[in-house]
This record gives sequence, C-alpha cells and structure tokens, in this order.
Amino acid sequence: MVTSSPPGGATAVPHWTDIDWAPSIAYRVINGLRVQYLDYGMGPAVVLLHGMASSWQWWLENIPALAQQHRVIAVDLPGFGQSDPLPAPAEMATHARTVLDLLTELGIESATVTGHSMGGLVAIEMFKADPRRTSRLILVDSGGVPMSERRLAVILVVLRLCSAILRRRFVRHALATRMWVRRIALRAALRDPRVMSAQLAAMTMPTFGGPGSVDAIPAAARSVHATVPESITCPVLLVWGEHDVVVSPKSAYQMHDKLPDCELAVFSDSGHCPMVEFPDRFNDLALNFLAARAGDGASGSQQHQVC
Repeated sequence: MVTSSPPGGATAVPHWTDIDWAPSIAYRVINGLRVQYLDYGMGPAVVLLHGMASSWQWWLENIPALAQQHRVIAVDLPGFGQSDPLPAPAEMATHARTVLDLLTELGIESATVTGHSMGGLVAIEMFKADPRRTSRLILVDSGGVPMSERRLAVILVVLRLCSAILRRRFVRHALATRMWVRRIALRAALRDPRVMSAQLAAMTMPTFGGPGSVDAIPAAARSVHATVPESITCPVLLVWGEHDVVVSPKSAYQMHDKLPDCELAVFSDSGHCPMVEFPDRFNDLALNFLAARAGDGASGSQQHQVC
C-alpha cells in the first residue's frame, strides 16, 4: 500500500504499515533518563513531539512523507510512551532541555521542531532555551496563548480525570481493540474517532495516558502563562482544527496575530489532532512550509488559510 503517488516519477510514499520500524527505534540515556526515539530518513532534521498522554506513534501517518527528504526524529517525551519519567515537577522547560540534549547526542545542531498540543509547548520552550537550534516551528493545536482561569481550570479537571482512568490497563486494552470505546473516549481528541484505524489504535492506545500526564498537566498550565508569542522570532506554521474542544481555535488566531513570522492553516473539518484526522492534507502543508522556508532568506508573513 502507498499513501500517495507523486507526479513526475518521484518515489511513492509507503504507507506506515508497510515499514519495518524496529531498526529505527533506539534509546539514549539523557540526564539519567532512558529516552526512546525514532530516527528515520535522511536530510535536514525535523523533530516530532507528541501531545499530552500520547507517544511518538501518533505521528505514524506523517513520518513516511516527511522522511522522503528529511531526517525525522520522533521522541517519546519523558513519562510517555517508553521513556522514563522526569522527577516532579516535570516542567515543559525540562522536557525541552531533554530533547535538546538528545539532539546534541545525535549530532543535530538545528532542526524544525513540530509539536502537537503539549508538545507544542515543549517546542516553544526549545526555542526559548536556544533559538539557534530551532530554525522553524510547526505548532499543531498547541498551547501558547494564556487562557482564562475558568477555562484552564475546566481543562485541568478533565485531563486529571482522563489520566486517572487511563492508568487502568483494561481501559487501554479496550481502546486498542474496541472501536466503540474509542468513539466514546477520544471524542475530545478526534472530531470523528472512527478516522483512527485499528492498526494505528493498536500502536498508540497501549501506552495512552502515560505516568507523565499527572505532572505534565499543571506544568503545561504554567508554561502557557509564561509564553510570550511576540518573542518567538523564527518562522512558525500554526495548524489547527476548527472543531478543537481542547485548545480553542481562538487561540490560533490570537497567536497568529502576535507571532512576527507566522502562517496559519485551519482545518475546517478537524478536531484536536489534524495530523491524525487528515494526514495527507497535513503532510502536504508541512512539506510545503519546509520547502518554502528551506532558504535563510525567507521573509516574514502573516498568511491565513482555511483547508
């Protein structure tokens, strides 16, 4: 199976289920923590950071396309997937330092960093820690604009409840094997949970939740309030779902207005996870951004499109 057949005789992009991922999965000990990551493809580096409760496998629909011309590093952030947890408090800045130190170990001086939801906060912290090493940001339904205390409190309560439920192994097993369970449980993440295939569910649901979620919830809230979008001077692509009930599209428009060099794409029919819900559309958008920004002379922009 292939996900697409590019014109002009270009190599077709294989579907992720046709790829043997095992040789590309590795571990490094970073600051005393065992961190799992995927290292796949060749070319300029693109780092993929998952969201709350997730793992690197949430990017499986995107990695084959991105890796056609890029070296993709998809990380299990500490406390998620198969990586060791950070000691409390697990601040977003500490996650960022872990990823930066991993990139140093891998000999990567600079990368485009792509972050979904909580991963977007980590990506922003990476830029704040060392702007020279974060050449561009792709932020997908990410934090970054302070919310009202009331909305933030509601989100924190919901996330804590979900985290407690997901600690139970039988719940994660049901999510991995029962579509009707996913339709109920993933309604906040996916506008239509049926878009997640059985194969992708089998890869993502067994580690869904993660022990790092408990500490990451308040840490993410602190990071949101500490973010100053105007200080993010690298080129940024914002990708958002119009029907995101976790991070409102209003946040995307606010960030778009504040970021000096920013493009915004809103998926009119997506929820919180456009890279899962509409992977081909997301991949084309990301690749176009990467290609357009390949040179150092790219000028600032304030583009906005509805997909």
